[in-house]
Amino acid sequence: MCDLCGGLTDEQYSERLERNIQTYGWTMQFIAGDGVRNPAFGYTLGLSLYGHPEIIVFDPDPDWVYLGVKPLAWAVQRGEVFDEGDDLTAYFPPPDRAELLRFPDSATHLFTANTMFRQPGEGPIPALQLIWPSRNGLFQAAVTATTRGKDER
Repeated sequence: MCDLCGGLTDEQYSERLERNIQTYGWTMQFIAGDGVRNPAFGYTLGLSLYGHPEIIVFDPDPDWVYLGVKPLAWAVQRGEVFDEGDDLTAYFPPPDRAELLRFPDSATHLFTANTMFRQPGEGPIPALQLIWPSRNGLFQAAVTATTRGKDER
């Protein structure tokens, strides 16, 4: 069950996110999907504070999303900078493979990150999409900006 569904107010939820970022340097936001046109996804909150794009992963399992972004978020905290096309074998050793793509418009999916980190008068914050093998061993297809999706908690 999501935190808001479990009774947290918007203010309490925001405070929890901010506390997690202060404590751990980053946290994750997960959005439940409702099918192929609106798939589930999760993304980091806090990598912007390191001058780094946030990272988004499309997957229906929040634990799986966390497993994907965690090594990259920790690396960003140590000073690593990622961009589209970087070699990720140090984080996803063979036979796994993973890719980062520039996410075209973070305002369409990373609503909370843009609310927290977008500077007045600036465009949407930068984001990278992590594409990596699914639990079934299939390489997940990139979800384009044309996919409808709203950051609903």
